[in-house]
Amino acid sequence: MITPKYKETLKFFGFITVVSLFIGVFFTATDFVTIPFAGFKDCLELFKQWVILYFALWLLVYLSAINRYVFGTMCLAVIPLASLLAYFRYTMHTTFTPMILDAALDNDFRITAELVSPGLVLFVVFCTLAAVGFIIYRAKRITVRNGVVHLIVSVLLLAVTVNIPRVRKPLSERIPFNIYFVTARYFSEKSEIKKERPPFPGNITLEDKNRDLTVVFVIGESLRSDHLGLNGYNRNTTPRLNEEDIIPFPHIYSEHTHTNASLPHILTRADSIFPERAYNERSFVDLFKNGGFYTAWLANQEPANSYVYFMHECDTLIHANIDKSSYVFDKWVDGDLLPLMDTCLKRENPRKLIILHTIGSHWYYNSHFPDEFQQYSPVTKSKVVSANTPEEMINSYDNTVLYTDYFSYEIINRLRNKNAVLFYLSDHGEALGENGIWLHAADAHVIHCTACWIWMSPQYKEANPEKYDVLQRNKEKSYRTDFLFHTILEAAGIQSDAVNRQFSLFKP
Repeated sequence: MITPKYKETLKFFGFITVVSLFIGVFFTATDFVTIPFAGFKDCLELFKQWVILYFALWLLVYLSAINRYVFGTMCLAVIPLASLLAYFRYTMHTTFTPMILDAALDNDFRITAELVSPGLVLFVVFCTLAAVGFIIYRAKRITVRNGVVHLIVSVLLLAVTVNIPRVRKPLSERIPFNIYFVTARYFSEKSEIKKERPPFPGNITLEDKNRDLTVVFVIGESLRSDHLGLNGYNRNTTPRLNEEDIIPFPHIYSEHTHTNASLPHILTRADSIFPERAYNERSFVDLFKNGGFYTAWLANQEPANSYVYFMHECDTLIHANIDKSSYVFDKWVDGDLLPLMDTCLKRENPRKLIILHTIGSHWYYNSHFPDEFQQYSPVTKSKVVSANTPEEMINSYDNTVLYTDYFSYEIINRLRNKNAVLFYLSDHGEALGENGIWLHAADAHVIHCTACWIWMSPQYKEANPEKYDVLQRNKEKSYRTDFLFHTILEAAGIQSDAVNRQFSLFKP
């Protein structure tokens, strides 16, 4: 015989399950709408991921539902916001990111209000009424006994679940958890930007011949050296660059194998002896600004605490796709940076430094090249790596390289008639099945082998023939990414005590 106390407990857990299902289906599931998959096995894998997220959600509702007032606050705070995010995810494939939050807070209210539609209002009202219904039912129909026991159990289970690395990262990007995590990242990045790093000591001087100069630095993503046609790859993945006077550097070693660690190392004076400089010194942007350069950072990736400081060192910071994150599988291409670059090039300042942070060859590969660049087939059909064949993975990856070739060529066209120098350096490479390893952020040799090349305009070569000649002589040598800080400043003719020619590609 079921006792009244046992019935109350079952009713409590049933209520938690219903509320969690409502949130999990109407909100959390929206992030799975555009995920590419192929076949029943992939479908099961995605369902498993949703179940894991649902379990964490169930624990969150469990914790809040122990107390009617906490539950009421949670519902009225979370469900309307989650419905707002879910609606835009369904209708516009927009993901909540720190850039979205920053734009929403900085925009004129009238601009934000233009996004309001009857459909949005109806959906938010429906979800809010559902929340009110849950609150009333919890207050009038649910009795919780042994609340302290429930509190201890729910807190322990939630703490353990959220701190599992393979759960925490996807959890932090999914509705409704991203309401907290994205907001926390936003304020954390704001705090990081405000931290003061001392300026470089001493004065800087500028070569007269470079007082009218455009320096462009393209931060590549996941592009490995040996998949460039420029470097002898058996596929011609760089047909346009092959026609240009490109100086390739096929033997560049990246200290780190993921962006968050690699970029601070590349942008600063950090090296294997002084790695801490990546986190306590300014980047080369600061010296460019002191040399009278207009500086711009054009981003096609979301910021991270490790390098957001350097982004804000620039005079101009523009995000091309503020609604994209690594858990989005919609089209997300670097061509979106080109109109922003055009705007920067029109600035009256004769000296410019433009940094383009690309999405490049990041996984999911198919998202990062337009359909017309699908030269190598078949391509991947699922975001689950194991569901694709090695041939499909490599084909899709090489299509991203082909698109990077086009993107780079478009940049060169914009600089061809200027006094300009263009640097391309990827943050790290990518594993493509070697020893069973795929993607990056692992310690595999190929991931350390990053793509790098330099292009000089005819006008720049005429003014700096010795620099061109030295690069040609050095291009087969091996370097670490430590070279970038010193080389890009020397290319700009900026002389400073911070520049160490021993690291520069221009060292004879």
